[in-house]
Amino acid sequence: MKFILMAELLLGLFANGIRFYADKKYIDFFVSKEKCRLKNIWILYIVVCFLTYAASVIFISPSLNVTVNILALLLLTFPYHIKLMKKFQMVFAIYIINALIDIIVVQLLAKYVPGQPVQQVYLLITSLLILITTIFLRNPQDREKNASLPLMNEFILGMIPLISIVCMHCTAILTGDDKLIVLTVAFSLMLINVFFFYLYRTLKKFYVAQMNEKKLEQMVDVYAHQLDVIQESQEHIKKLRHDMKHHMIELSAMAQQNGNGDMIRYLKQMEEFMLNPQEKVCTGNKEIDGILNYMLQHADKLLNIVDIDIQIPKQVYKNNFTICVILGNLVDNAVRESGKSDEKYLSVSIRMKKDILLILIENSYVGTIMKKDSRFQTNQIDTTIHGLGLESVKQVVASCNGDMKIQYTDNRFQVQVLLYLSNAI
Repeated sequence: MKFILMAELLLGLFANGIRFYADKKYIDFFVSKEKCRLKNIWILYIVVCFLTYAASVIFISPSLNVTVNILALLLLTFPYHIKLMKKFQMVFAIYIINALIDIIVVQLLAKYVPGQPVQQVYLLITSLLILITTIFLRNPQDREKNASLPLMNEFILGMIPLISIVCMHCTAILTGDDKLIVLTVAFSLMLINVFFFYLYRTLKKFYVAQMNEKKLEQMVDVYAHQLDVIQESQEHIKKLRHDMKHHMIELSAMAQQNGNGDMIRYLKQMEEFMLNPQEKVCTGNKEIDGILNYMLQHADKLLNIVDIDIQIPKQVYKNNFTICVILGNLVDNAVRESGKSDEKYLSVSIRMKKDILLILIENSYVGTIMKKDSRFQTNQIDTTIHGLGLESVKQVVASCNGDMKIQYTDNRFQVQVLLYLSNAI
C-alpha cells in the first residue's frame, strides 16, 4: 500500500514537471530567451514545480491550487525584462490553456466526482496534452531562422504522446481498481515520452544544423558566382587597360614628335590614373592574389625595398588553402622582422616548374638568431612569434611531403619551400 502511495505521489510530481516544461515552452513562445535576466532559470522551474505540487498534496483545495498556480506562473515571468502588463497577459493566456485542457480531461475522461481527488494518471494525461500543444508553437525567431521541423513531421511526432494518452486511459478503465497495473503502464509510457521528447529536441537541432549548412552552401555558391563574375570583369578591364597602355604609348610618341608638351603631361596623368597601386600581385589566382596583396600593402608602408617576382599559373592546384597558410605565415613574419631592421628589405619569389612550386622569401632582420628545441627565435620582445609562424609552415609543408630549408646570415633571413603539387591536396 505504501509503495503504491509513493508511486502515485512520484507520478504526480513527474506530471507536474511535464506541465511546467510545457509552460516554459509557452513562455519562450511569448517572449525571447534573450530577455531573461536569470542565467540558470531551470533552477527556478524546479523549485516552483516542487512547491506547487507540495501545495496541491498538502492543501486539497481547488481554489488554493488555482491561486498557487497563477502565482507560480507570475514568478516564472519575473526574470524576464518585459512590461508588467505583458507578464499578466502571458500568465492569463497560459493558465487558460492549462485550465481548459484540465477541464476536458477531468470531465470527459476521469469521471470526476466533486470533492474527490483526481487519479494521478489523469494528471499525467493532462500534462501530456498540454505538452502536445507546444509541439506546434513556432515563435518569430524560429520562423526567421527556419529552426523548426516541417509541420507534417511535427504532427506525426505529436501522435506518439497522443497514443500514450489513449493507452493510459484504456488501461485505467479496463483494470478498474488495479492501481499497480495502471501505475506501471503510466510510468512506462511517461518514460517513453520523456525519451521521445529528448530525441525530438535532438532531431530538431540536427535538422536546423542541416538547414543552416544548406543555406551556407547556397551562400558560398552565390558568392563564388559573384566572384567569378567580378574576376571576369576584371579580366576585361585588364585587357582594356593593357590595350589602352599601348595606345597611350603611341599617342605619347606622336606628341613628342610634334613637341606637344600639354598632351604628353595629360597622357602621363592618364597612365598614372589607370594604374592600381594596391595591386602588387596579379596571377589570376583569387586566393593567392588576395593574401599577397593584403600582406604587401602593409609591407609597402613599412619597408624601403620590396621585390616581388611571382610566376605561377592561374590554377596551382585544386585547394589553395595550403599555399595560403604557407604564404600568410612566411610573408607576415618576414614583413614584421624586416620592419625592425634599418635596411627594411623584403623579397618574395614564387615560381613553378612542372609539378614543383618553389617559394623563396628573404628579409632583413636585426638581432641574433637563436634556436630552442629546433624552433627559431629572435632576441626581440616578441621572441616566439617568428618561431611559431615557422613551426606552422613546417607542419603544413610536411603534411604535403614537401621540403623546407632555412638559411641566414648576420643581417638576412631566407626561407625556401619546395612543394610537390601532386602531393599537395
